[in-house]
Amino acid sequence: MMWIRFFEAWLTARLLASPTFHRGVQLLHKKLREVRHGKDPSEMGGINIDKPEATGVKKFLDYYIEELREQFRGGNKKR
Repeated sequence: MMWIRFFEAWLTARLLASPTFHRGVQLLHKKLREVRHGKDPSEMGGINIDKPEATGVKKFLDYYIEELREQFRGGNKKR
């Protein structure tokens, strides 16, 4: 039974010495921190630090609705 304890200690030492294990723990910690506290402002970068714009589906829907309104008005939107 003593060999099981030595084997466990050896495996634990190998795991804690592994860079892959530490990267995994670091990524997990980063994701949990983002869930709890929101995205880190330093990672947003550029001009989106103060107020990030809408992304994904909301941004597409806003643009689509705006285009439909412009078509119904009959005006050309200058960009």
